[in-house]
Amino acid sequence: MRLNWYTPEQRKADHEAAIAAAKNAKVAVVFVWARINPVFGLPGEQNKLVEEVAAVNPNTVVVLNTSQPVALPWVDKVKAILEMWWPGDEGGWSTASLLLGKTSPAGRLPATWAKRLEDYAATDPRYPERSSRGVDGKTTYSEGVNVGYRWFDKEKIDPLFAFGFGLSYSSFEYSGLKIDASPDGGLDVTVHIRNTSSVGSDEVPQVYLGKPGEIPAGVQFPVRSLVAFDRIHLAAGESKTVTLHVPLRQLQYWSTASGSWVKAKGQRTVSVGASSRDLRVEQSID
Repeated sequence: MRLNWYTPEQRKADHEAAIAAAKNAKVAVVFVWARINPVFGLPGEQNKLVEEVAAVNPNTVVVLNTSQPVALPWVDKVKAILEMWWPGDEGGWSTASLLLGKTSPAGRLPATWAKRLEDYAATDPRYPERSSRGVDGKTTYSEGVNVGYRWFDKEKIDPLFAFGFGLSYSSFEYSGLKIDASPDGGLDVTVHIRNTSSVGSDEVPQVYLGKPGEIPAGVQFPVRSLVAFDRIHLAAGESKTVTLHVPLRQLQYWSTASGSWVKAKGQRTVSVGASSRDLRVEQSID
């Protein structure tokens, strides 16, 4: 058996060495990590380390190795944040390629990154029945269809980073939205996307469908839902016209009264953009 102990004296010396190194560096890169506890937080004194490095180096980049969103109290004090999640054995090479600009990042958040833990539907203190403890040992998902980004839209909560959000070394312009009925009863959504930068990268156009103008009694609809997306590569200055297919099922809801799928009626808004809160073009359909 071998026992390890990271002494307080050594921890303090390493912390001070990191600050000194950051002070004399052109760019400081700080790696932070989290497991499950603390919930929505970084363990230990990692936040303190980021704060102190950022205070002595204006070009501080933070690399996150986490499994879920965490609080970022220093978000406005650093130049960039790279979320690598738990990248595995090749994570070091991948991170280096992104930081050095050999590859342009193009990932998108699969979850809404809240400003506070209380902003999520499951941890909103107004609804104790949704917590892991529940009420009388029973957890009830009383938010219905308003899960994830749909809850933030319904409650008009401003997230730190929206569902579907992600930056790259490029910028993109959306135009020319066109919507046609497809043979299967769904929609074909066509949009023109142009890389307006000098760097080639991937873009992830996302189609969101708004709730219908006519909502039957007893039926619940979110403010908007993700119904289609794609990932495309555009070289510097390149343009592409992309068609994203929305299946018929995305236009329907399950009727408990008839025990079948029913197509919603009335006007609905189709929006296309780079995240659930960055919708560049939209059009109403009937």
